Amino acid sequence: MIEIVTTVLMGMTPLVGIRGAIPMAIFVHGMDIPTAYLLSVIGEFLPVIFIINFLGIVSAWLSKNFGFMKKFFDFLFAKTRRDYNGKVGKFGIFALFLYTGIPLPFSGAWTASLIVFLFGLPFWKSVTAIFFGVLLAGINILIIMEMGIAVEKYQGPMALAGFIFLLGLVYFLYRRKNSKKIADNEKEKLNIQNKS
Repeated sequence: MIEIVTTVLMGMTPLVGIRGAIPMAIFVHGMDIPTAYLLSVIGEFLPVIFIINFLGIVSAWLSKNFGFMKKFFDFLFAKTRRDYNGKVGKFGIFALFLYTGIPLPFSGAWTASLIVFLFGLPFWKSVTAIFFGVLLAGINILIIMEMGIAVEKYQGPMALAGFIFLLGLVYFLYRRKNSKKIADNEKEKLNIQNKS
């Protein structure tokens, strides 16, 4: 019973989520793959409806009563709007599916729910997109785990470390490229405003 609870709770955490719940359930608790997958998906998806519906109320109350929370939420909301405005505008609801389904750091159901809240996206379409994204993320984690096991078994831990390093490097370069584009777009907007 404790294995079930810890797997669901691990899936519910914002930074780890399904990316840590599936491996923990399989390797630490010895669960079979379908059970680990199902419990991790449940854990990842449980907070979605609460975040979308109650984040406004909770953030307003915390900001009103605690000054440092106001600064935190202002920073979080501004950063999320800045980072995802173009993607949501370009891809709409499909962006939520992709964003949730690709298991990268700081992606997943929590951030997708925050995006839904901040951009006022349609509730049921968004929840459906996030749900299918969570299902895809679980499948992707299982594939990555299988690749990692195969690499470790046949090529050794150094190959696995190299593979993880390359994934991190690609992610870092991708984020850097996107932040430069955002900065360039903001400079263009300022230039246009200054000319007007």
